[in-house]
Amino acid sequence: MSAQNNKILIIEDNEMWSESFRQWIGDFYEVKVAFNAADGLTLSDEFEPDLIVLDLGLPQISDGLSLLDELIKKGQDYQIIVVTSYKEHEYALEAQSRGAYSYFSKADEKLEEELPHLVKQGLRMQLLERDNKELRSKLKQNIRFDDIVAVSKQMQQILASIENMRNSMEPVLVTGESGVGKEVIARHIYKQSTALTDNFVAINCGALPANLLESELFGYEKGAFTGAMKMTRGKFELANNGTLFLDEIGDMPMELQVKLLRILETKRFYRLGSEKEISVDFRLISATNKPLAEMIKEKRFREDLFYRINVIPLHIPALRERPDDIPAMIDYFAEKFCRENSFAKPKLTNRVIAFLSHLPWEGNARELENTVKRLIITNQRLIDIENLPPDIMEETNNFLDKALANELTLEEVSRIYVKMVLDLKKGNKKDACKLLNINYRTLVNKIS
Repeated sequence: MSAQNNKILIIEDNEMWSESFRQWIGDFYEVKVAFNAADGLTLSDEFEPDLIVLDLGLPQISDGLSLLDELIKKGQDYQIIVVTSYKEHEYALEAQSRGAYSYFSKADEKLEEELPHLVKQGLRMQLLERDNKELRSKLKQNIRFDDIVAVSKQMQQILASIENMRNSMEPVLVTGESGVGKEVIARHIYKQSTALTDNFVAINCGALPANLLESELFGYEKGAFTGAMKMTRGKFELANNGTLFLDEIGDMPMELQVKLLRILETKRFYRLGSEKEISVDFRLISATNKPLAEMIKEKRFREDLFYRINVIPLHIPALRERPDDIPAMIDYFAEKFCRENSFAKPKLTNRVIAFLSHLPWEGNARELENTVKRLIITNQRLIDIENLPPDIMEETNNFLDKALANELTLEEVSRIYVKMVLDLKKGNKKDACKLLNINYRTLVNKIS
């Protein structure tokens, strides 16, 4: 977008200042002025500005901050530069924390020179964010596979590995924390396979006691045990010419591990209560959140079975290790939930998405999905940081509580946060500068 096409809205109740801003900004832009909050809100919709210059004193500082909040809540992609007087200068950081791009003071002697540069910077940021939004929209179809979102390099590598194994029928062991989506990955492997594609049969080995798990796996004849009223085929048989998914295989009792090993070796088994041997052929995918290597040392998992099921290992990293996936996952979960429940998809502000992207998500994708559902149910138009439930906010308050308890200065808090961001970005200073919106020299000064 050229400068001549950029639209700037000035919200300033003082006619002298508004005219000065208009002159200093220059004749390169289409500029409109609102002299009160109500007109400012109306023009923000009708005029569709790319950048807003907002006076915080309208006529009180509370009026300016309230209007800032209303403008942010609209979820539009304009940048907001706030104006302060000398007395209001302390509120500039408060305004930035609420979503303003930058600020300047009427008391600045070089304001006439600096305002045009500040406007250009804001417009460049607005264009960058708009381009990124359009790019994310174009990439949406390329980063979603079945129910998988793959923006991060880790997930793209996993999908590439699945593509490479599509002609292989060797057993796969999917590992990862609870909630990372191991069954989703297993189903994707099944859908990408070129052979043994008849059925996808899943069972959770940790959800049933040993005797019930055995009957579910092997099936049984009528009268094989009390309550066996009819012949029932088990999971092994149902998965013939397809895929068998054994979730939480680390919870399988040792006595069943022996029987599973024999079936994998011979492709033959007997239903409970039957003397007729049944032949099967299936692709096995197992999953666990347990440390199987340690369980082998503790004699709680068979080593020979481990080598049989672990021919192709796939580890799914925790969500906190791939934050690049989170914005796209939020969008996917919101779109899916609204479609299934005939809801209008609400607008999630950029700052709430950024906020959610830096939470630890101990429950991984499952916790994130449930959080998105809860936010949509309770806020069906627009979702911002203040709409987040208390339990989510508490996760971020621990750091600030400790800072207050130790009476840390703003500089000390800032330095600690910078180091936290560096840890998040695995020491990559370029990525840390981008997230923090600071230059390299400032970053180095903060950590020195």
